[in-house]
Amino acid sequence: MGLKIATQRQLGPHYARTLHEWRARFLAGWDKVAAAGFDPVFRRMWDFYLAYCEAGFRSRYLDAWQLGLVKPGHAR
Repeated sequence: MGLKIATQRQLGPHYARTLHEWRARFLAGWDKVAAAGFDPVFRRMWDFYLAYCEAGFRSRYLDAWQLGLVKPGHAR
């Protein structure tokens, strides 16, 4: 027999908030990143990537789920 979904949790809205925080911290700490040798191209790439991903999760174009699976007939 296969597995059955016992629980499910949508994580997309939480991911959007997390990505927003990561981007804010990345930009706020840019001086330290630049001092480590990273150039403005790197900054623009990560700024765009984090903003794009946040927008994707906020618009629900992207999503993530956590599933709890059980084998039918077995105790949880």
